[in-house]
Amino acid sequence: MADVFDTPNPQPEPKRDRWGRYMLPDPAAPGGKAQPWTRATTFAKSIADTFGLTQWEMRMVAAGIGLRRDLYALACAATVDDKDTLNRVAKDAKEAATASAGANLGTALHSFTEALDRGETVNAPEPWAADVDAYRTAMTSARITAQPDFVERIVVVKNLRVAGTLDRVVTLPDGRLAIGDLKTGKDLSYSWGEIAIQLALYANADVMWNGITDQYEPMPQVDKTTAVVMHLPVGKARCDLYEVDIAAGWEAAQMCAQVRQWRARRDLANTWGTTPAPTLSNSQLLHRQRIHNAIRAAGSEDVLTHIWRTESAAGRWLPEHTESAAERKQKLYATAA
Repeated sequence: MADVFDTPNPQPEPKRDRWGRYMLPDPAAPGGKAQPWTRATTFAKSIADTFGLTQWEMRMVAAGIGLRRDLYALACAATVDDKDTLNRVAKDAKEAATASAGANLGTALHSFTEALDRGETVNAPEPWAADVDAYRTAMTSARITAQPDFVERIVVVKNLRVAGTLDRVVTLPDGRLAIGDLKTGKDLSYSWGEIAIQLALYANADVMWNGITDQYEPMPQVDKTTAVVMHLPVGKARCDLYEVDIAAGWEAAQMCAQVRQWRARRDLANTWGTTPAPTLSNSQLLHRQRIHNAIRAAGSEDVLTHIWRTESAAGRWLPEHTESAAERKQKLYATAA
């Protein structure tokens, strides 16, 4: 018999790299080589305050080691440099303290509601049947309906090199399409910043990936100022709906891009007596990285030439781009051979 938590996903996921990033081709080069895209959730955390979360995880690890003497023994036997063993001990200890139980139940609740919004029959066992009923009632009362074709779809924001999976596209009572997102955690008080950024990324995505055809599709025209969060805490039989200001979230997304660019800088220190490299503005840094990304994604020598001509004419081409383009050209030749 099928597992009660097992609902079919009509959109198979693309491959991921070892960091969990989606491997997808560049929308500007259909059929090109798959490349990694920063996850929307990771991108949204770029300016987040993670102190509270880190403290909670540390408490779970401490509690888990207290429950599992085998993990305590492994930790004692490992040296401080044995990162693999200690990382595994910390992960297992957190799970031993049931730190992942809530996440697993949340995933199950996501599956139940996704099936409901796709028009499928849902037979959720108690007590989660009450949660599903609360979700159905809240959406019906607010006259918000999910679009079955836009449940759990991967989208791409080209200029930020970000990809993520949106929960829903919903129709609001006035007929507008908007991003809808289900949250199953107990408390969202400290998460609204990341949520606003994450949903803004989805709303401003350029294209949508079709896992069945392995091709991009146009992104539906959704509202870029407001999104909807359906807060369905596991086991509470309650669903609260929130309007989220994703116009502000999009502003913060630009700050995330600047923070990530700043973190990637390698010109903050120089050997004493050497001439430091010229300092670039945030705008110049963004252009520099965007050109590097375009070079890495180029699928042919003609595309590289086009990038060079365009960016040179705009005065944005740097010597480092010439080096990057030469490396990409060699890779293209090697692949063709």
